[in-house]
Amino acid sequence: MTDFRSDNTCGIHPAVMDAIQKANTGTDSSYGADGYSVELKKRLSDLFEKEVSIWLTNTGTAANSLALSSLVKPFQSVICHQNSHINTDECAAPEFFTSGARLYAVKGENGKMDLSQLQHYLNHTKDLRPHTSIPVCISVTQATECGTVYSLNELQKIAEFAKKNALSIHMDGARFANALTTLQCTPAEMTWKSGVDVLSLGGTKNGAMMAEVIVFFNQNLTTDFDFRHKRAGQLMSKMRFMACQWLALLENNLWINNALQANNRAKKLADIFQKYQFTLPWPVESNAVFVSLPKNIADALIADNIQFYDWHSDISPLYRFVTSCFTTEADLQSLEKSLDRMVISYDGLH
Repeated sequence: MTDFRSDNTCGIHPAVMDAIQKANTGTDSSYGADGYSVELKKRLSDLFEKEVSIWLTNTGTAANSLALSSLVKPFQSVICHQNSHINTDECAAPEFFTSGARLYAVKGENGKMDLSQLQHYLNHTKDLRPHTSIPVCISVTQATECGTVYSLNELQKIAEFAKKNALSIHMDGARFANALTTLQCTPAEMTWKSGVDVLSLGGTKNGAMMAEVIVFFNQNLTTDFDFRHKRAGQLMSKMRFMACQWLALLENNLWINNALQANNRAKKLADIFQKYQFTLPWPVESNAVFVSLPKNIADALIADNIQFYDWHSDISPLYRFVTSCFTTEADLQSLEKSLDRMVISYDGLH
């Protein structure tokens, strides 16, 4: 089977597994007071060139929802893109953890928010107090759900908009490393130097088992956050087994190398589809490739044991293929050979 369904379907990187095994020897303190967790805070502060506060979670949903709970009150709202994970795939968890704050989804090309729509929403709510939910936060997904990446210039424009309108900024970085390798910038440049207050830093899609990190750049937001973290069931007694995974990913830039490999495989995958003149609606800027395929071709690929997701969208039929650090050249060749056979079988693919 050749699996392009998600970077969640792959295994754990061997270096991460070794780190877990190493952490399994001897004893250490509980609830984040262990040596691994303490070291991780130092390492991330160095990485981001700023003193940060961190909290580990075992899912991206928990990371996003808890991070947002520090930014909004129950009667306020978060502006996000309509395709963002918090809006479409987290079962109202952000609303639950914020005790009812509203998500307001805006449109925008290539999975990126249109600032004019943000302005329209702000204008709409301006004179409606207390009848409507007032926006106080923007949530940016980097890389986006469409596989695209906000440039530093685009992030700076969002930051200027947020500052002008007294809005905080949350970044959903489930595929943060993939975006970072595309921009070839520093983690600091893509976060707090671009106005980000809190980051949900994803490791699970990049070689970890279950290890996400909420990274606070704005220390004013951390008051009582330890209570939120505990109340959400995310304060693990043996936190060292989560922290050690990130230490392994950071060692020798493994997290960057993993993301770079996934991105490179995605570009080659895009080249294969373009070879047969299939339409790619969005630029391939991370490790996700979206392609419009005739249904008979998609069905034939599935019959060849190649797995991917049917992506429900206005662009129909549209399919998503995701690569990871475990995707091999053999996987790409398997897909290409299948398409080659279909050229003969269907006398052309379109």
